[in-house]
Amino acid sequence: MKTTALIGLTTLLGVFIGYQIPRGIVSGTVSITTFNINVPFEKWATGFDSKEASKVHVSNELKPLFRGVSVDNPRQVVVIHQSKPGSVKQFLTDNREMIEASGHIYRSTQTSDWSSKL
Repeated sequence: MKTTALIGLTTLLGVFIGYQIPRGIVSGTVSITTFNINVPFEKWATGFDSKEASKVHVSNELKPLFRGVSVDNPRQVVVIHQSKPGSVKQFLTDNREMIEASGHIYRSTQTSDWSSKL
């Protein structure tokens, strides 16, 4: 049931991104990632927004567009990156230890890629 809800949320966010962001602002693919955290959102977000994380994003060609927490579940997070298809999944796999240290529950991660073009 939780997996179905996450997939539904991811699909909804993909549609939202495709229709709400004016064309030309985001070109190419976006990646939508949902996951659970085991620390307060504010603590997780402080790390995600840090200068160190920014350098990691830039060096891996990941451009964060949005990060947020579920209104209904303060342990569920969504992150949307502009990125090449598959790059977020690869980044998460390659950096699992660092990501888990931030409070991200790796096994709960769901990532999908979206494009406004076929």
